[in-house]
Amino acid sequence: MTNPVIEQYTTGKPIVDGTFGHLTAEQTTQLKELWRKLFDTFSRAAADVASAPLPDAIKKAETTSGAAGGEKALHQRVLEGEQRSSSAPPGELELKKPHHHRHSRNGSGSGSDSNGGSSRSQRRAASPAPSTSSGSSGWFGWGGSKQPAEAPEYRQLVEDVADEASLAPDFEGAAAPTAQSIRAAFWTAVLCDHPDVLLLRFLRARKWHVDDALAMLLACLRWRIDEQLDRVVWEGEGPINLAVLRRGVGAVHKTDRIGQPVLHIPVRLNDPKAQPSEHMVAYTVYLMEVARVVLHPPAEKVCLLFDTTDMSLANMDWTFFRTFLHYLEHYYPECLGLVLIYNASWVFNGLWKLIRPLLDPVVAAKVHFLASRDEITAFIAPEHLPREFGGADAFTYAYPMPVPGENDAMRDAAGRQAAAARRQAACDALEAATRTWVGRTDTGDGDDAADEARRSAADELVAASRALDRFVRARTLYHRLGVIGDDLTVDWNRS
Repeated sequence: MTNPVIEQYTTGKPIVDGTFGHLTAEQTTQLKELWRKLFDTFSRAAADVASAPLPDAIKKAETTSGAAGGEKALHQRVLEGEQRSSSAPPGELELKKPHHHRHSRNGSGSGSDSNGGSSRSQRRAASPAPSTSSGSSGWFGWGGSKQPAEAPEYRQLVEDVADEASLAPDFEGAAAPTAQSIRAAFWTAVLCDHPDVLLLRFLRARKWHVDDALAMLLACLRWRIDEQLDRVVWEGEGPINLAVLRRGVGAVHKTDRIGQPVLHIPVRLNDPKAQPSEHMVAYTVYLMEVARVVLHPPAEKVCLLFDTTDMSLANMDWTFFRTFLHYLEHYYPECLGLVLIYNASWVFNGLWKLIRPLLDPVVAAKVHFLASRDEITAFIAPEHLPREFGGADAFTYAYPMPVPGENDAMRDAAGRQAAAARRQAACDALEAATRTWVGRTDTGDGDDAADEARRSAADELVAASRALDRFVRARTLYHRLGVIGDDLTVDWNRS
């Protein structure tokens, strides 16, 4: 039986069915219906929203997930958490802040600010000194623990060693924009794409069931608010474990044969004991948000290249794997194109028997095993493949530290406010144009005034989003390598 995922690389024709610009009349109708329901959610009172039924598909997905931490299903929290706010614009619903405190990113669980995160100064004050003891002494020397001394780099963040002038300004001190409503979170999540791209991801993930797609989208938006994804983007690599970044477990480099960015994961370099598990969770979210920047139509998905050469059981990080899998499935749907497992050893083959049942059948169909270097070139061209895999690319990963002055634009409050106002106006205009488009009964792509107004508004949103980004996003290693420009353009030839 032919695997359509693999067949793309044989024919050179990516699967585009159901993606932006490639919709059937029925799919266009379903997209419009999702827009209608989303607009309704923007403006409905809390009591009305709370009475909405929770689709069975979402109940099942969230009750079977191991990453939920015993909390209520995310979608139910969205429904229960919305309330009208006197400070919110008319017709906009604001979400209550969660009643739990997030752990500060140094893993200590302290240093939380009023917004649920922690500032750089609070993280530094809360960070415990490295342990110099090899364990507790026990009772007169008996029964003592055999815990090894904590290495200095165990909790070391980029911001602990980077030049202060190279870091983003303090999130709270700069009065950085933060999404507190479903509507604001949605338009922030759109990034610099046409908003249809985002909605279509959720429709495809839920097999075009509109109510299920809406529930999944709302759960994602609530998660983005709870986890303060705007803070993650603002602070960038500052609160990320430096050793993790230096190891390069999860480096994006160039594209595969159908244009999908390739995420390299050398499993042998992963060490679950080298940093707190909270740091790997923070790194996972950071990595996902960086990957979003390089995903634009027609390349809407990534190719994962797992190099299992010389890996051992000690390299398997179940916390990272389950978190990555959960986030990918629930909060970044339809972002995975292909998974290549290179040089699978008997260790990985044994682990695969445990991993496969955790995967959705659709995801499992995207996993392909490669026994030799020659097989990789069927999926990644030699000029895009590092030499360690037999390719012609001389690229070797090395983490470049932040450079003084690279985030100076984030200190320009007036420039940020002007750019943010432009983007907000673009969002408002596109929303108005979309409401008009949704109200039409036809499903075609005619060139009438309504279609043209929506296209024009979408173009302005893209331009405004690109202009705002340097004011609200800390520069990443991919900016320093020249891959990502200040306006979010991506050029892999620079790396």
